[in-house]
Amino acid sequence: MSAGGSDEEFDALRREASRKGWTLEAPTNRHPGYLLTSGKPGEKDARIAFGAAGPVLTLAEVRSWLADLPRSR
Repeated sequence: MSAGGSDEEFDALRREASRKGWTLEAPTNRHPGYLLTSGKPGEKDARIAFGAAGPVLTLAEVRSWLADLPRSR
């Protein structure tokens, strides 16, 4: 996996994000970092996590965000 992480680490973070009601997407040609989002795009409850480079995160930033997020109700 690119951006300094393994497939296993990404899968574990993706599962943790899902448990907390968020979606973690891997880097693509359109976004060179990880995306961490919640809700439906354009909806009132939509959220996106931001890091130092804006909405594209490093794995370290994803880990930090997930540690700070409460568990989904």
